[in-house]
Amino acid sequence: MIQKIRISALTLFLIFSGNVIAAWDELGSNELITVWVDKTSLKKSGDKALLLSMLDLKKPGVDPKSKSPVSSIIGLNEYHCGQNQYRPLDVKFMSGKKGEGKVIDEIKSPNSTFEPVINGDWTAGVYNLACRP
Repeated sequence: MIQKIRISALTLFLIFSGNVIAAWDELGSNELITVWVDKTSLKKSGDKALLLSMLDLKKPGVDPKSKSPVSSIIGLNEYHCGQNQYRPLDVKFMSGKKGEGKVIDEIKSPNSTFEPVINGDWTAGVYNLACRP
């Protein structure tokens, strides 16, 4: 239990530290986004894995609450390996590309439910990296 708390605290520290500590590696892209992961943030415990990822939007979106432009999204997700599921734990919406700029909004959801990983979606690529043996 203590080890799990330490891993969670370290991972949350990484997400709160923004781009300063993260070592982003490009995982893939399509016409809408480029997906980046911080492989150094990968933490596994049993059949679960935590991994920090970032979606860099090719065309900025708009935050519905503040109406501010969002150019990237940084998220800490937990993956349920073998079950093809994930859940977001903490998500930051950033004003700049590659996690730069100011935080437009942040959603913390440590008790969120697991959702299916959809083939062809960005979550599938991150799941495959997080859950590979």
